[in-house]
Amino acid sequence: MNVIIIVIGILSIVYDFMLIILNPGTFLDNLTAFSHIWSVLGILLIFSTIFKKKKGYSFWKNWKKRTKVLAISIISITVFIAMISLIFILNPKKINLEEECDYVILLGGGIDKDGNLPKTVQLRVDLAYEYMKKHENVKCVVTGGTLKWLPYPEGPEIKKQLIKRGIEKDRIYVEDKALDTIQNLQKSVILLSEKENKSIDEILKSKIVIITSNFHLRRAERLAKKMGFKNYYGIASKTPMFYILHNYVREICAYLKLNLRIIFTSKPEIIK
Repeated sequence: MNVIIIVIGILSIVYDFMLIILNPGTFLDNLTAFSHIWSVLGILLIFSTIFKKKKGYSFWKNWKKRTKVLAISIISITVFIAMISLIFILNPKKINLEEECDYVILLGGGIDKDGNLPKTVQLRVDLAYEYMKKHENVKCVVTGGTLKWLPYPEGPEIKKQLIKRGIEKDRIYVEDKALDTIQNLQKSVILLSEKENKSIDEILKSKIVIITSNFHLRRAERLAKKMGFKNYYGIASKTPMFYILHNYVREICAYLKLNLRIIFTSKPEIIK
């Protein structure tokens, strides 16, 4: 059993390093990456196992009964809440590619230090291209600004990729200031209002398709509803196999954080 735990610990650390290698950022970006949770987990597993084996000491056996009950309760509640969140994340409000809409909002999801889109975002772009080829009158906002410690905004690069695939440039509006999903939606609505010469309320009442990754769509829709979208739907791109575990763990944390924010602050507010 000890060997298995140590192997799992080593694999967790390797997973972290592989995530960094496959999505190269700047030094500071890599230093603060969420993926380091896997290294922390791996180190804890390895050192706790080695310490227990060498010293014959068990943290668990030396805890008082009341402390054990409290620890088990906290872990059980955390796992329960995480599982409920995962159920919601796995069941977004989706439509198929055949259904018409007024506008598409294509959410960014990162860019590396060399200005290249990661595979996850490329799959979103592929899906947006497929939808826009089927519906030749629909216009799209590509949204994504310059993320912390990275030199390039996402929006212009996403537009460039859609044009390369054959989408006319006058059908694509670029939003290049948003730094998170809230700003993605907020700034996209404001941009559509300006470009289409419509009120924000008219845009919010339009049929809007949000395109993002399958792990991210439910949170985007939760935000859309809270921010006043009246007629929104989602189309989800797949997540590459290697990233599934990491992206869903991170998304559970982000979804919980969002719901706590809504409960305690009632934010984000309706777009005006």
